[in-house]
Amino acid sequence: MLKKEKLFSDTWILIIGIPLVGIIFPFFFGLRWGDDRFFRWMVIYMLTPVVPWIATRFTISFIWEKFPWETDPLLHIIVGIALLSVFGMLAVGLFYLLNIVFFDVGPDYWHVMRPIRIGILLATGIITLVHETIHLFFKWKKELTRAADLEKENMRSKFEALKNHVNPHFLFNSLGTLTSLIRTDPQKAEKYVSEFSGIYRYFLEVNNNDLVTVEEELKFIDSYLFLQKIRFGDGFNCKKQVSERARKAYMLPLTLELLVENALKHNTILVSSPLTIEIMDDTDNRLVIRNTYQPRPPAETPHSGLLNLEQRYQSYLGKSILTKIEDGKFVVEIPLIESEP
Repeated sequence: MLKKEKLFSDTWILIIGIPLVGIIFPFFFGLRWGDDRFFRWMVIYMLTPVVPWIATRFTISFIWEKFPWETDPLLHIIVGIALLSVFGMLAVGLFYLLNIVFFDVGPDYWHVMRPIRIGILLATGIITLVHETIHLFFKWKKELTRAADLEKENMRSKFEALKNHVNPHFLFNSLGTLTSLIRTDPQKAEKYVSEFSGIYRYFLEVNNNDLVTVEEELKFIDSYLFLQKIRFGDGFNCKKQVSERARKAYMLPLTLELLVENALKHNTILVSSPLTIEIMDDTDNRLVIRNTYQPRPPAETPHSGLLNLEQRYQSYLGKSILTKIEDGKFVVEIPLIESEP
């Protein structure tokens, strides 16, 4: 069946089952091994089921690929019945031709063989039902596995994001900045602590969420940007221009934080050459994040963050994020979800 998906293989059923049918069926008609007609009927009963079996396999593969049950159930049924009716008649025709080859077909053939023809059509229907049932089972099993893998990957990525911000480097930089502020600007230090705690509160709040609104991500990133602005001063700027429509859309949590962190980590940040990040939406229902492209030496710029984000969006949405370098800027385009599933 669906060869691309490789849900299961019925090759051994075909190899073993068809010969068994050819051997067993002649006994139902009172024939024995010594009977001259036994072997001729055995060949007929071995060859005839091959057509409905292979045709059914092809039909089920075709309709599941072109007319999936979950999106086009009516067409799935109509096309399936039409194709199987054609293949059922072909099996009846093959049975007739084999009778001509091995036996003398009399004028009363179609009357005498009527039960056999009905049996062939019924067998085609049963084979179809078996293939459809097995396909549904393996499809269901695959979707369960995919859902489990997606949940595992989503939880892993959230854990990685949280781990990155409880590591000694982040805490050291943040607390170092806070210590300096306490001495020089106590009022700003108080706000710094508030924004710092807000970052971790957001991590805990979204830990069990598959999606968040763009508005929630933007509010969270404000806290993160405040900390980074204090740290880098005039060497870092961020501009946001996101429409109300886009703010109501959904995205995977911690996306913006990862992209801002990625820009800070991979680019030089100097007052004489500031790093500027722009966050905006476009007409294709995407969130666009641009930053001035002034990369650090390759040895200092691992790229696991973007790869992780790419895997998350591909697994959850079946859509990829887009990355490119354009007009001296590194650009990332994130697909948005109009409504929560």
